[in-house]
This record gives sequence, C-alpha cells and structure tokens, in this order.
Amino acid sequence: MRIMSRESSNMVYHRPKCRYAGRIRKKNRVLMKWEDAEWKGYRPCKCCDGIDFLYKMEKEKIERYAEQFNLDVDFMDRKIYVRTDVGCWKIIYKIRDQRFILLHRNYAYGRINLEDAEKAPFHRQGDMPEAGSIMKYLKYIKEHDEFKRDTPKDYRKMPQDTKQQKAYYRAAKKKAERSSAKRLDSLFLLLEKQEGIKQLSCC
Repeated sequence: MRIMSRESSNMVYHRPKCRYAGRIRKKNRVLMKWEDAEWKGYRPCKCCDGIDFLYKMEKEKIERYAEQFNLDVDFMDRKIYVRTDVGCWKIIYKIRDQRFILLHRNYAYGRINLEDAEKAPFHRQGDMPEAGSIMKYLKYIKEHDEFKRDTPKDYRKMPQDTKQQKAYYRAAKKKAERSSAKRLDSLFLLLEKQEGIKQLSCC
C-alpha cells in the first residue's frame, strides 16, 4: 500500500515508512495500492521508491543473515551482489513494476571476488518470480546454493521430499540426459570419422 496527500499538487505517493509520508496530516492521508495511484496519475516518490531506500529498510536483517550463513552481500551501483562458494547472484530493482528480480551466474571453483562478479554474465533465475523483498531472495539463495553444494553427482541419489527438491531433481535429470545425448553424438561422429579413414586407406 502507498500513502499520498489529497491536497498535494505534486501528485506523489510514498511508502508508509518514507519520511515524507510522515509529514502528511492524518486528515489529508489517502491509502491505496500503488497500481491504483499510478492509474490516478500519481508518481512514485524518488526518496522511498528506489533500491537505496529499500536496501536500508532491510539492511540490519540482511547483514545478520549474511553473517549467519556466510554470504557475501554487497550493494553497489544500485545493484545487490550475493556471492557464495558455488554461485554468484545479482538483485536488481525494476522501479516501473516496483519489484525485485533475481539474476544468477554459476561457477565451480570457489567464491569469486566482487570485481569479477560485477563483470560476470548473468541469466534470469527462471524458477524464482519477481519479489517485493530482498530477504526473500537471500533465503532462496542460501537454500539453493546449499542444495547445489551438497547434491550428489548422480541425480538419481538426489532427495525428492519437497517441491523445490523435486524441481531440482527434474532439472538435474534433464541436464544429465542432454549430456548423455551429446556424448553419444560425439561417439557416433568419432566412429564415422574412423570408418572414413579406413575406407580411404583401403583405396
């Protein structure tokens, strides 16, 4: 929900914790969803609608959670980078939709430094929808990378107790099937080349 003043000529809406929202007199306060405010011609407050403000709102929780679970969390250039021993993540804020989105980069050789993380190519994390909270993503990252770190090489040994584990199992199975198909294609190609060499040597 957002707060605006019915007497304001600026047509700006604020988040409840915005310092400017606190200055609006109670008799002038109007409360509505941000989508409805946009439809009525209001625009978001520059102070409280950016990722800077939202990060500050959750900063203490973020730092405690990062320390507890050994996550490297850095806020730079209005982007949040999260690094673990098996993955690198980027959280960005879509001000138009007022939602966060999660991007991911895989790696296999330990935790990378922040400079490399900034230059890394990322892809959208397909199984994680847009969210309104940074902490929601941190909890997902922690569970995702713990599972990835502890996953056995043989996907058939992976647990399937929860909905998320079943999704990881299906993804690992598809990946294994693709790898198997590629190896088979390479083997056939090698055999074809060998047959071609034999035919040439016989002529």
